[in-house]
Amino acid sequence: MSALRSIVSMHDVSFKYGRHTVLDRVSFSIPPGITGLLGPNGAGKTTLLSVISTLRMPAEGEVVILGEEVSDVQARHRIRQRIGVLPQSFNLVGWLKVIDTVSYAAWTHGLAQADCENAARTALLNVGIKEELFSKRVRALSGGQRQRVGIACAMAHRPDLILLDEPTSGLDPTGRMEFRRLLLEVAKSASVIMSTHLIEDIHHTAQYLVVIGGMGVAYSGSVSGFASEGRENLAAGSPLEIAYEQLLGNL
Repeated sequence: MSALRSIVSMHDVSFKYGRHTVLDRVSFSIPPGITGLLGPNGAGKTTLLSVISTLRMPAEGEVVILGEEVSDVQARHRIRQRIGVLPQSFNLVGWLKVIDTVSYAAWTHGLAQADCENAARTALLNVGIKEELFSKRVRALSGGQRQRVGIACAMAHRPDLILLDEPTSGLDPTGRMEFRRLLLEVAKSASVIMSTHLIEDIHHTAQYLVVIGGMGVAYSGSVSGFASEGRENLAAGSPLEIAYEQLLGNL
């Protein structure tokens, strides 16, 4: 992965659905590493991820992803080859074999067909899917295993940036802990931006934080810096929880 100071940079970015403004003159930069994108449901986290992935274009403003300006068509194509995405609701084809599912994902991201199976094997092993499951149909997997296969699909082409939208939604406490450990492993080879409304996800994994609220960015900075704002009233919860509640109350 190239040494970039910012993997994502936005300046005065606005986004609308028809006449409804979702993001209004948003500006921030995200460094390499694991970044948490935090905010209440409906705040615009998924919309922001779709702009970062170049699937949606802003109404106005400048967006630079992995050093390239998204307004350029050819740049958008290059960016998409360097990004892996796991949507909140992702559907895997039940009758496909696990190895074929991930191989196909690698191929759709531009990997040479001859290299796809080896890339899929590596990705599956990296997310903790044992080789004995490679030939199984996806429908035979547990929910947690399918989540891991989804992440393997997002990283099989060896992207520089992985986008995860509410990845722990629907997982039980054990599943969330396993996912967080997995995320720390994944982040050794790629930067990660994870959308979530669960502060625990941020606390256990992220170094950097962007809080979305009121159609804009309410906070952008280190997780430790944000937590320090909530240390005065620890009896009511963790520093991150306190700081988050205080911030939302001021929006």
